[in-house]
Amino acid sequence: MIKRVTDPEEFKRATNDIFDLLNADAKENPWHQLLPNDRESFINAFAHKSLLAFDVFAWANLNSENKYDAAIVFVRHRNERYGKEFFSEHTWLSANPKMGFKLFAKAIKFARENGFKYISMGCSVKSPNAETVKKFYKKMGFLKDTETYIAEL
Repeated sequence: MIKRVTDPEEFKRATNDIFDLLNADAKENPWHQLLPNDRESFINAFAHKSLLAFDVFAWANLNSENKYDAAIVFVRHRNERYGKEFFSEHTWLSANPKMGFKLFAKAIKFARENGFKYISMGCSVKSPNAETVKKFYKKMGFLKDTETYIAEL
């Protein structure tokens, strides 16, 4: 069952379930080049009632075992480069392939209903599904805009 997560405690639970299931904060994670995801930082940044109501938009799938197995998180972002408000993907994690597109569809519907005009999505190049994700974005009408590089100093 996909639901919008607006309660900070539920956000923490969903984050912990999904991070545990995917081992998303392992030192050698399959998504990012240099740094692993940081569960505590993610929770501390977003698990606030007012943020989850107005600026952070999260949906998660609660499976039949009463565990969260997929989530997508967007943030309201005023893009300084363009001077426009964006519905920007922050995180999209799923251990349940059937829920991936459904989460995306819920988020897109919400964004349209709430007057967002622009959406930005990302793709971690190290992700095992990177090429599939890129093809999906192109199929959905997204245009590649930037690439980001990271190094340790």
